[in-house]
Amino acid sequence: MQNRRFFVTSKGATRDIAEFALKTTYDDFDDKLRQRMKEILLDSVGMTLPGAFMTQAKAAINYIKELRAPEEAGVWAAGFRTSAEWAAVANGCSSHDTEFEDDTYPDGTYQVGIFPGIFALGEKLHISGKQAIEGFVIAFDIAAKIGLSSLECMTRGFTGPALFCTIGVAASAAKMLKLDVDTTVHAVSIAASHGSGLLKQTGAGIHLYEAGLASKDGISSAMLAKHGLTGLPNIIEMPMGFLDAVAGVTDPDLKLGEGGFHSINIGIKRYPCCFMQQQVMFGFLELIRENNISADDVESIEVDVQPGFLRPVRFHHPDNEDQARFSLPHSLAVLLLDEKVFLDSYNEERVHDPKVKALRDRVKIIVHPEWDLPGISGHDNPVKIRLKDGREFSKVCTSADVSMILGTDEIMEKYMGCALRVVSKSRAEQIADMVLSLEKVDDISKISELATYPDK
Repeated sequence: MQNRRFFVTSKGATRDIAEFALKTTYDDFDDKLRQRMKEILLDSVGMTLPGAFMTQAKAAINYIKELRAPEEAGVWAAGFRTSAEWAAVANGCSSHDTEFEDDTYPDGTYQVGIFPGIFALGEKLHISGKQAIEGFVIAFDIAAKIGLSSLECMTRGFTGPALFCTIGVAASAAKMLKLDVDTTVHAVSIAASHGSGLLKQTGAGIHLYEAGLASKDGISSAMLAKHGLTGLPNIIEMPMGFLDAVAGVTDPDLKLGEGGFHSINIGIKRYPCCFMQQQVMFGFLELIRENNISADDVESIEVDVQPGFLRPVRFHHPDNEDQARFSLPHSLAVLLLDEKVFLDSYNEERVHDPKVKALRDRVKIIVHPEWDLPGISGHDNPVKIRLKDGREFSKVCTSADVSMILGTDEIMEKYMGCALRVVSKSRAEQIADMVLSLEKVDDISKISELATYPDK
């Protein structure tokens, strides 16, 4: 071990994170988890490709291209390479710009804050597909377990996933760099100071950028620790430390790896908008289909929500596509008009469509203060549709805490719907074949090469 200014403790959450990261291996995962992770990573690649051409991601990519950083990892769909850290930013921002990211609730952990860092540093280091799955599962479990222990952070206005994914990626990056446990403790501590994200930034480009920043700063934290930078070895759990500052929590029992790995619970979005809306939209679509309801029939729509719902989903009449993805009235309006909702449902044309605007006016959000819980989710959401002829139809939609589990065919349909906007069918199928057999890939840079340079 290198000489350090601070004594590294033998117990506590900071060290628990480091030890968990270093001891956990691909062999600890069952076949169900391995298959699930390959599907999540396929979905991740798919959403990143069209995201690179969206407004906010283009701003980040243009800036990163100007930096002319060392060519270590690919910026997917953008046709150039940059440093691992900046590739992670670009790919995190691109994947998040679609708002197709996959999450777990109530912690809110998102995969777009993790896979870009694993793949970018992994490309630089030429890791195998098994190591990529390993790194992703480790980082996600750390981030999610920290999130579950500190739900209050989102009530206070932080974007918990952005903060906690930084720590998860740092721990996985330390493992990929083959750091020892004491140096990994420092990487985790440094990441605690790097972590950032504000919930009120939803609807603005920086909210999307935060996901890439989590991966970048996770990599940087591990690299800085490798070169000798130190952090307090108990900063996660100590009074006035990281979790105390963001959530009022000290000495958490993170239960890392206990009861299975948390990434098995990742829900895959059907719709390119905030995860909080997904179950309401799915239930609403079932209601209109079961009762053959058309837009012209509808007098009003009521949705009952907990206060936390409107912390991120707060735009009734959005001004642009970024706000539209955090507008439940907009999402219900386009569902009612189109039934099929995809990326174009939130573009500027739909935001300003008079028919969509008129339907948004018919949506009423009823907030129930008595339903408030730590975090932003946790309560079922009743929906009522009142028709012009006086009839009413209602349904109680499941809480966002219940993950949406899509089948393999649905995941592939979503992936192809995204990928074919950027690459040919043969290229999309080649990428899918490699990701779905990731355990056989000896060097993940082969996947990145295909994703970085589009063939159409």
